[in-house]
Formats: sequence, structure tokens, C-alpha cells
Amino acid sequence: MAPASSRRLLRAGIGAWVLALAVVSVLVIRDPVGRSVTPVFHLAVQRWGNHALYSDPRGFHYLPQFALLFAPFHALPVPIGDILWRAASVASVIVGARALARRARPERSDRVLGLALLLSLWPCLGAVRNGQTNLAFGGLLLIAAAFLSDERWTAAAATLSLLVAVKPLGLVVALLAPWGYPRLAPRLAAGLAILAALPFLFAPPAYVLAQYHDAAVHLSSWAGTSESRFADLAALLRRFGGAVSPGAATAVRAAAGVAVLALWLAAARRRAEPCRALTLALLASTYLLLFNPMTEKNTYAIAAPAMGVAAGCAFADGRRSPFGWLLGAALVSIGVFPEAFHRLDPGFGLWWDPLALSAVAIAVVAGILRRKRPEIVGAI
Repeated sequence: MAPASSRRLLRAGIGAWVLALAVVSVLVIRDPVGRSVTPVFHLAVQRWGNHALYSDPRGFHYLPQFALLFAPFHALPVPIGDILWRAASVASVIVGARALARRARPERSDRVLGLALLLSLWPCLGAVRNGQTNLAFGGLLLIAAAFLSDERWTAAAATLSLLVAVKPLGLVVALLAPWGYPRLAPRLAAGLAILAALPFLFAPPAYVLAQYHDAAVHLSSWAGTSESRFADLAALLRRFGGAVSPGAATAVRAAAGVAVLALWLAAARRRAEPCRALTLALLASTYLLLFNPMTEKNTYAIAAPAMGVAAGCAFADGRRSPFGWLLGAALVSIGVFPEAFHRLDPGFGLWWDPLALSAVAIAVVAGILRRKRPEIVGAI
């Protein structure tokens, strides 16, 4: 039986997320469209039905499959569907973190999960409030990592395919994973093929092909954006007087992608489960946030759950862990500092968030390069 302190920690972690969801639910009931992106999703479902999904995207930066995925929530009355969408996203984080915690520290899973949930909540509050897909993405990333760790290839392939449907950025994770898990490849290929074919069940082929073309044009148009409202690595450079042209940014992004693949190959060879799967989640999520030109402050909810689980594992034994403290400090500061220092610097979060995450990324990379044999989670 878990110690009483661990059970209290677990209750505090779950309670904090439930309380956040409850408060947000009240706010959504009072004003369903205020500070919410779900109206964009509802509009997308309507436009899909009218055969005009990308005629006026209005913030719909997703593949056509997401309109189908959100359709059940759209069919429910407002705000019930919007609240259930947020609840499903929160549940995905808790379920994914629980699965990895039990795999990593069976005897201390309550402590790991409690710490993971308490630490990861801070950067996720904005995504819970706005109903963004980033929270569901972060939760599904943990669930996929748990399935990979257990060698449940079909379930992992299905989850990774769903990850792509939730957000196109999921393609990066789907492309990376088979390099460390070769047995995943055929099932993942089948899953992605089914995902690609899914829209053809709901619309004429000519329309679906046109939507795929429009999606490619729309998403690629944002690849070279240099707007100052985003919080990627380029924003950090701008804060300190640097600048990168769109062409150079694309080249740097590609080079970083190659480096991430090389690091993942090294980690996959040297690490035992579930450290290997958690390393994939950390590498992929930090890369997506630092090098995606459309990273917003709330997008950091993608990496927060994986960082929270890694921090929980680092502290599971009650020992001092520099990596755990770094993760904890990064998570709390990303969640708190942008609001705390907003009056002094309205753009504080745009450069602080990538700075804090860069420190975490450097620590993860250093750990991969330093370790010569499989290691347990918490020593990443």
C-alpha cells in the first residue's frame, strides 16, 4: 500500500486538475465564446458539412480529420459539448501520466503521478481555459509513450494516428517513433492510411481531395511566418536583438530535425523502458515548441505533461535531483511568470517560455550524450 503522504499528494494533484476544470466550466457556462477557441472548431464542423472547410479558415490550422473528430462535441448543446471537450483533454493527461507513472515506478506511482499533475498544471491552465487542442495533444503523447513502452504496437499506432488528427504537428512524432520502435512501422503505416481515407467516408472524393490541397496550402503559408506574437526560439532571438530570415529559419528547423532524429536513435539504443518512450516524448515536444513558428504561449501544454512525469520520476525517491528541479522550475515559471511580469514586459512569456524550455532541452540532450547504458527514468 502506498504511504499516506503519497496518497495525499496524488489526491492533491488530481484535485487541482478537477478544480481547474470546474472553475473553467463555470466560466464557459457564463460565457461560452469568451476566451475560447471552440467556436473555431464548431465553425469548422459546419463548414465541412457545407463543403467549404478552408474557404475562410479563421484560425482553423488543422487537417480535415479534426473537423470529423470534433463533430460529436459539436452535436451536443453549447456549452455542454465545449465542457466535455475540455474534460476529455484533461482526462487524457491524467490517464497518460498514470500509465507512465505505473510503468516507471510501480511502487511509488502515486507519488510520481501526484507530482507530475501538480507541476504540469501550471503551463496547461491557459489551454484548459481556451479549450485548445494542445492539452489533448500532450495527453495523447503520454498515452502513446505508455503503449510504446509496453510494446502494444496496434494501440500505439492508433494513438499516434489520433495525435495527427488532433494537430498536424503529430506527424513529427509519428515519423520519429518507428526509428526507435521498428515493429511499430507497419501498424503505424496502416493507421495513417486509415486516417487519410477517413474523410472519404463522409464526403465526395473530389471535395476531400480539394480539402487536402487547401489544407496543404493553408498550413504551408504559415511556415515562414515572422509575427511577433509567437513564442518559439525565434522570439527568444528577437528579444535579445537577433533576427533570422524565413529562409534561414526553415534551414535551421530542418537541421534541428535531423539532430533530433540522431539523438533519438542514440537514446533508443541506450535506454530501457519506459525511459526510452519518455525520452521520445520530451525530444519531440521540445523540438515542436522551439522550432514551430506558430508556437503560442498556451502551446507549451504540449510538453508540460511529459515534463511533469519526468520530474515526478526524478523526485520519486525523495532524493535531490538537479534535473527534477530544473523541470519543476521550468514548468512553474512558464505558468506563472508571464502573468506576474506582464505589466513590466507584456511580451515576457514570448521569450521566457522558450528560454526555460531551451534549458530543459539542453539537459535532455546532455543526458542522452552522457549515458552509455540503459538508465531508469529520473536520470534523463
